[in-house]
Amino acid sequence: MSVNLGPQKNLLRLSLGGALQIDSGWIVSATDDTQKVLVFHAESGDYINISKLERGYYLLFVQATDTCIVKQFYKRDGAVTKELDILSEDAQIVAPHTLQYSVLETGKDETPHVDSLWIVGKNYTCAMPAQVYMRTEAQPGDNIDIQPLLGQSENEFQCVAWINGTDYWSNSFYYGGECETYKDIEVHFTHINPHHLVLHITDAGEPASADSLWITSEYGDYRTLLAGTRVTDGDTVDLSPLVGMNENTYLAWLRFGECVKVYEFDFNGSAYDYCLENGVWRVHIETDNNAHVIRYYLRDYDDKNIQGMQVDSAWISTWGYEATPEYVCPVDAQPGEEINILPLKNGFYELYVQTGECIVTRPFQANKSRSEGIRDVPENTQPTATKVLHDREIIIVRGDKTYTITGQKTRL
Repeated sequence: MSVNLGPQKNLLRLSLGGALQIDSGWIVSATDDTQKVLVFHAESGDYINISKLERGYYLLFVQATDTCIVKQFYKRDGAVTKELDILSEDAQIVAPHTLQYSVLETGKDETPHVDSLWIVGKNYTCAMPAQVYMRTEAQPGDNIDIQPLLGQSENEFQCVAWINGTDYWSNSFYYGGECETYKDIEVHFTHINPHHLVLHITDAGEPASADSLWITSEYGDYRTLLAGTRVTDGDTVDLSPLVGMNENTYLAWLRFGECVKVYEFDFNGSAYDYCLENGVWRVHIETDNNAHVIRYYLRDYDDKNIQGMQVDSAWISTWGYEATPEYVCPVDAQPGEEINILPLKNGFYELYVQTGECIVTRPFQANKSRSEGIRDVPENTQPTATKVLHDREIIIVRGDKTYTITGQKTRL
């Protein structure tokens, strides 16, 4: 690599032999190499504007793939320019695939010349040049075709204008392509075991397809974790590669023609989940305080009541923070049927509902007034028992005897 000062003594020409592509470059003072005094975007053969640098020795670093090249040079003249006093910078979508960038300098009518304009991801930093999605020499006021951004792993971007070796940042802007044609697209997901996600894609209520799908983390650099091809309504996505990752919320990106839509979903990579297999998310309780009656309903991942599901067993235990639950009584009721909690003492309890090998619980409060003539159940009539899970079966332990959930005697 060679560097040569141009005739104006403020332009440095960079020459890099071979066909290496420069990923990033920066200049530091030879006496203090801990701070970058200029970050540049030049390629081999380009000039670098070093007018902002004071007289002295400097080190020029060029990163090309896994190779880092260092070259020392001497600047003879002092700094002759200063950073611009920028009044405003603005980037906005003016047409479906067209961006317009503007920059104004305080006290001047004409716009400054932009050496290079980058479009980067919202979370871009100079330490992560791989997030530069587009480079252009467009000037303020020009229309910029941003279709190359379509399908990138994020939809919020910023413009970085390089002027006299200094970077000036615009506001962020969103770009997801032309989506008016696909405004009726609806997407939701259903988790199934083992670690699969079922896609439900409809367009105006009819099954639809997406040209491509990819999954990224929700925060940080939006790195692509899973990439796929064309998907259609009812397809499944294997989430096994996500098991063990720190995140539990992800983004699914779907491309429809010239439109990219993004959706959020949760996945914690847990072991086989029997409730997930049955489509059960939680148990919902409705309380009738006047009649001292509760009803329960099983709900799916869309938080809707599951219709027609048979419950194998249900029971009530005591509930309290950091307290071991004790079995209170069985519940002989299917979803939607009344459960009389009149015999329960005032306090907090937990309802357990089991279907197959799936057990879901929900705490509730029994709260009745003595003035209503309700008689508390004597303390000595409350059963003292605990429940344990043995060989995938709930066992009730009362004293030295054990029972199944249906009340039959058994042994551990």
